[in-house]
Amino acid sequence: MRQLFTFTLLVLSTQLQAAESVVVKPLSELLAPSSQSAPAQVINDHHVIISSRLNAPVEEVLVNVGYQLEKGAPLLKLECRDFDLRLVQVKSELNALQAQTRLARQQLSRAERLLKQRNASKELRDQRRAELDSLLAQASGAKARLDEAELAVSRCTPVAPFKGVVTERLVGEGSLVASGTPLFKLLAEDRQEVSALLSSKQLASLPNSTKIEYQIQQQRYPLELRVIVPFVENRARTQEVRLQFSADKAISGSSGRLVWQEPQGRLPVRYIVSRDGQLGVMGLNDSKAEFIALPKAVEGQAAVVDLPLDTMVIVEGQHGVESGSDVTVMAQE
Repeated sequence: MRQLFTFTLLVLSTQLQAAESVVVKPLSELLAPSSQSAPAQVINDHHVIISSRLNAPVEEVLVNVGYQLEKGAPLLKLECRDFDLRLVQVKSELNALQAQTRLARQQLSRAERLLKQRNASKELRDQRRAELDSLLAQASGAKARLDEAELAVSRCTPVAPFKGVVTERLVGEGSLVASGTPLFKLLAEDRQEVSALLSSKQLASLPNSTKIEYQIQQQRYPLELRVIVPFVENRARTQEVRLQFSADKAISGSSGRLVWQEPQGRLPVRYIVSRDGQLGVMGLNDSKAEFIALPKAVEGQAAVVDLPLDTMVIVEGQHGVESGSDVTVMAQE
């Protein structure tokens, strides 16, 4: 009788111990914010060399390194007397031809009037017409030469093609420059972008990120993704991304880090268990523990979780239960 009583107590004790007490929470409450980063640099593709377009000596330099210029601001003056004289000469030629053209029109009109009155021949009329056509052609050529001379004179004072800052001065007063000689380097303002090289794994999370920043020292600059360059660098297997500043801009040429928030956080290590050589979490399924594998989990690291956010995860007692074990859910204090 005593043996039967003892056996009954053992059975009851086993049944009471079979249902482990655990605490569970939805996955959405467990994911911790996670970010990634990569080396980055602020670049400015609008850093150009301004070159001379004439052969002439430098008469006066009007700007220097560090000058901030508006579009169209003069940079220097070239000694252009030859071009000025050429312009005056071509204008005189054109004025003379225009005067001759006016006279030729009058002569043609008179010849046609006399022809109607039978006081002049058709040959005279045709001659006057040919003279007018010749003068019109010469005037057209002179107009083209005038445009060319005016263009040359306009190039005697090179100007800034865009708003920017002078970063390098390459000539001085008295220098003899030829067409194509570099004069200045001009850096456009407000054209900075952030460039970074990312792996395919990093690229997977960047486009969906809601917070992207460029960090240098203690400063942070918000960014927006502009483009992922569709070219993979063969050796490193990375792709370039270009990002635009959405507010203040960092200085061109600076080096820092591109930091972005992953769209879905990561599961902290304390919630991850190992079963049969696999890493995962212990979930709750109809009052039973259920092992859910996490294929992307790495030993000792917070895990990327591709599970519904309402998945119930055992957060206390997970190491003491096995998949299929009965569990009793306790309220967390």
